[in-house]
Amino acid sequence: MKKRIYSSMIWLIVPCVLVLAVALSLQFHKAAKDQELSAVRDHARIAADLLNNGIPDDVLFSDYDSLDPESLRMTLIAPDGSVVLDSRLFVDRMDNHADRPEVVGALNNGSGEALRYSDTLFTETYYYALRLNDGSVVRVSRPVKGITGVFATSLPIAAVVTVLVLVIANFAARGLTGRIVNPLKNIGFIDGNTTVYEELLPYAQRIAGQKREIDEKLAELSERAGTIEAITGNMDEGLILIDSGAAVLTANNSARDIFGDKMENRSILHIYRDNEFHRAVRKCLDGETVAIRMERGGRVFSVSLSPVYSGEAARGAVILFQDATERFRAEKQRREFSANVSHELKTPLTTISALSEMIGSGIAKEADVKAFADKITEQAGRLLVLIDDIIRLSEFDEGSVAADDTVFDLHGLAEKVIDALRGDGKPEIHLTGERFNISANRRMVDELLYNLIDNAVKYNKDGGLVTVDLNREEDGVCRISVTDTGIGIPAEHQSRVFERFYRVDKSRSKKTGGTGLGLSIVKHIAEYHGGSVELQSAEGSGTTVTCYIRD
Repeated sequence: MKKRIYSSMIWLIVPCVLVLAVALSLQFHKAAKDQELSAVRDHARIAADLLNNGIPDDVLFSDYDSLDPESLRMTLIAPDGSVVLDSRLFVDRMDNHADRPEVVGALNNGSGEALRYSDTLFTETYYYALRLNDGSVVRVSRPVKGITGVFATSLPIAAVVTVLVLVIANFAARGLTGRIVNPLKNIGFIDGNTTVYEELLPYAQRIAGQKREIDEKLAELSERAGTIEAITGNMDEGLILIDSGAAVLTANNSARDIFGDKMENRSILHIYRDNEFHRAVRKCLDGETVAIRMERGGRVFSVSLSPVYSGEAARGAVILFQDATERFRAEKQRREFSANVSHELKTPLTTISALSEMIGSGIAKEADVKAFADKITEQAGRLLVLIDDIIRLSEFDEGSVAADDTVFDLHGLAEKVIDALRGDGKPEIHLTGERFNISANRRMVDELLYNLIDNAVKYNKDGGLVTVDLNREEDGVCRISVTDTGIGIPAEHQSRVFERFYRVDKSRSKKTGGTGLGLSIVKHIAEYHGGSVELQSAEGSGTTVTCYIRD
């Protein structure tokens, strides 16, 4: 707007200045021309007066005798048109002037004038003639270029003045433009010190009011946006908003953790190339709510895709990613646990059922009945141990383990467990470390020691050694370490030995009567007491299991 006003003023001022300059120049030219013509006429009248009064010719013409081509020229013409005297040329070289307009005018009217090209002087010339008392004519002339030369002399001055006026006009236009535009620029910031055109004051007040409302709305929207960003930014779930073309409009921090930082303005179909996910996105953009499960980066996500409508058409979608890794693993463990429980329970029950049926039907011989009964008792005991372990794990899963902490001698408890597991042909068991009391669930710690030492005995070598080491560390944590010289655990199985029903050597476990739940129970007991379990083992070189229990 400022440029338009400035340019409009310049386009108005420049033509006016130029027109004024031309008009003044023409007027000056006319005045100069009139002055010069008047001077020629005055000289002619003076010459006529002198000639009428009888002044000698040589005196008169000496004043006009000049070699300057722009000087005055005087000619004396007889009534018949012949040239009597001339201040420039010899009369015998001159034609008869009876037909000259100025001469004709002078002879008929007393005076005459003409502006024409002179064949003698070779230039435009002004002629003024007066009739003398004796009937002859005196004529005074001067080249026109002498007149226009005056104008040419003044032209540079006029040009300089014109340029100066234009420069002043330029600065004036800039200043006026600023004075005009500044009140309009400040119309949205009206206050007690702001100058506004009176005609625009109602609009200025309205704009100022609207501006305040807009500022308030923007502040409110900014606060809401900040709140939403804070909420979405701290969400554990990944949140992505896409447009109708599947381009990412925004994504929170959790979504960036899943797919990377550079997501905005990129197609979600290019960011994650998965056929099922692509189908889900397209269905959602078609207006259908979709729920799928996807795996990425070793994690499992539950994905919900909901369309965003504008009118009746879906203009985008909201995609929510919930980390379901633990839930998925728990479900998988429950399925495996159910399958394993069914299998483990089925084996002893099948044996008990078959042997009982043989005894009951009389198929078993009298001599075999006792052996069958012993076998039934063995399988029933195995079944009871398995059921007891399952119940124990269920209590840990449900958090229903009753708090029953007591203070007892850990060293004395370990001695009792070792005495119960010693026997002929079994590895030698050594107990080392300090003797101290701890506050814990005695029954659980007894079971922990039993499972650890029992495993060390079962999976040891003939003539092997089991070492049980008890120590209290500086931070009040009790360290229980059980080391054997047995067969060891291969590296690929070490991360899974604390899983339920997981067995490294299933055939050996069946021979030793293991359920595959012992180490899992040990881990739960340690964690119940605020501790943890560590495993160190090498195939063929033995195993060390260390439990930490916080007193």
